[in-house]
Amino acid sequence: MRARIQAADLRDATRKANALRADGAAEVFLDIEVLIDPDASAAFRKSAQQPSSGLLRYVGTPRGLAGLIADVRRLGIADGVVLLTPDRRGVVKLANGELVPA
Repeated sequence: MRARIQAADLRDATRKANALRADGAAEVFLDIEVLIDPDASAAFRKSAQQPSSGLLRYVGTPRGLAGLIADVRRLGIADGVVLLTPDRRGVVKLANGELVPA
């Protein structure tokens, strides 16, 4: 069984993922709201214009996002992530150019 979780922070994500695994989930995916830009300050400016959904949110650079995703996997919080963003086209472009190679 695959499951997706939504959490306010990594501690909440860990708690929810552990509960799902105890109930038999084979794979757990964590939703992360993403606002990225090659320039971190530009990402934070974009963030100020977007209301928060209450989900775990990453604001920063593609390299920083790659680090967060690696930490989520390394710490065993989730088997993968689902990136949610109001700027899908921009995130896909940055992900293909910078995130995937990282």
